[in-house]
Amino acid sequence: MSERDNLGGVTIGAREIYDELVAMRGDVRSLSQTHEAVDRTLSDHEDRLRGLERWKYALPVAAVTSAGTLITAALKATGKV
Repeated sequence: MSERDNLGGVTIGAREIYDELVAMRGDVRSLSQTHEAVDRTLSDHEDRLRGLERWKYALPVAAVTSAGTLITAALKATGKV
C-alpha cells in the first residue's frame, strides 16, 4: 500500500482524462454554435432598430401634414375656404 492510498488519494487514468476532453470539446462546439446564433439575432435586432430610427422624424411630419389636411377639409366643408 502506497502513501497516497493512506491519505485517501485518487488516481485518474488517461482514459478518464480523454473522455472528459472529448466531452469538453462537444461543449465548446455547442457554445460556438450558440454564439453564432446570438450574433445573427443581435444583428437582426440592430437592423430593425436602425429601420425604426429612420422613421423617427418622418412620423411627426406625417402627423402634422395629415392634421393640416383634416383642418383644410373641415374648413372647406363648412364653406369658410
